[in-house]
Amino acid sequence: MSSIPLSEQMGAMALVDELRHQQKQVQEHLDLPRRRAEIAEHIRSYYQNHNIAFDDNLIEQGVRQVFARRLLLEMPPVGAIDTWLINTLVRRSGVIKTLRTSAMVLLGIAFVVYKFTSPTVYSPAEVSEISTDAAIVRDDRKKLFREVDKQRGAVEALARRLAEQPDPQASVLLQRARSALPATDVRTSIGLSEPVTSANAAAIEGRVKELEEGRYAVNRSLYDVEGNVKYAGRILDTRNQLKEMLQDPKFALGIAHSSNLDQRLAEVDQLLKQVTDYDSAQDASTAYNDLRGDLWNYEQDMLELQSMRYRSLKERITSRRVPDEIRPQLRRKVEVIHQFLEAGDSAAAERKINHLISSMKDAGYWRRWGGSGE
Repeated sequence: MSSIPLSEQMGAMALVDELRHQQKQVQEHLDLPRRRAEIAEHIRSYYQNHNIAFDDNLIEQGVRQVFARRLLLEMPPVGAIDTWLINTLVRRSGVIKTLRTSAMVLLGIAFVVYKFTSPTVYSPAEVSEISTDAAIVRDDRKKLFREVDKQRGAVEALARRLAEQPDPQASVLLQRARSALPATDVRTSIGLSEPVTSANAAAIEGRVKELEEGRYAVNRSLYDVEGNVKYAGRILDTRNQLKEMLQDPKFALGIAHSSNLDQRLAEVDQLLKQVTDYDSAQDASTAYNDLRGDLWNYEQDMLELQSMRYRSLKERITSRRVPDEIRPQLRRKVEVIHQFLEAGDSAAAERKINHLISSMKDAGYWRRWGGSGE
């Protein structure tokens, strides 16, 4: 599990959570036998935990009666005044139909008022279930808190690194990471600081659902934090690698003979200033790796190294990224390079190689090279 990226875990967990809650709601309405059995078991556990004597038959009978009444409409009792008013109006001739409609309206209003003003009474089984859900949310939030704390540590480590190695773009990513961190403690004591009872079950149930639904937002924040910290680190790593390469004696000959080193260093620098996500980070890494590859082991015979670059160019123009209509033109340019190499003209070959590479980069045919047939 340790090899799986946190971002993939978070995305999968958020989707699984959403599907789990949807499935739970559907099952509550469709899988009635299982639901009845679960509620009955919760009631037994509640009575056992509180040392209350109970009868299994009575529990089963009570649960069946509750489910039998779930879809029945129970009209509230009508008061004496309402009854007198309805009877008086109905006895008046000529308006019976109208008055019956009025009576139904009055009854409907009375029912709505009753339903909205009468408190919902939760059974012991329902209270127990809400308490269990609250415990699950508490445990889940503890895990999220540990991950938030881990990412906060990564952010602060990046801040310390930037204090020693300032970089404008990495600082921008650091600020984004800090902004994405949850501002408050994501842990909760719901159902613990205030135990679930029939009186507060409705409020706690609603809060539990809010916390479950808010999990995706926390995961998304952590994903953003991790990404910004990672790409800022890659900027700093690449700049350190560039510095070390330019000071490494193994690259001295390649640096001395490179005709466009400053241009290529400027290209890498510009790409590093644009790093914000995976693609832009890959572009910067590709430019750096290409430069390093060209300068590496330059103490070889110059023509031999240029021959390697010529073969690489010849292979690159077969990439699917290169349109068919311009491939013949690129092949002619590669052939010119080959002619200079055959003639032993290293300087001319170097100029042609660099010019062709620059042209292909400008046209967008050089990015993230993966070999023949890309």
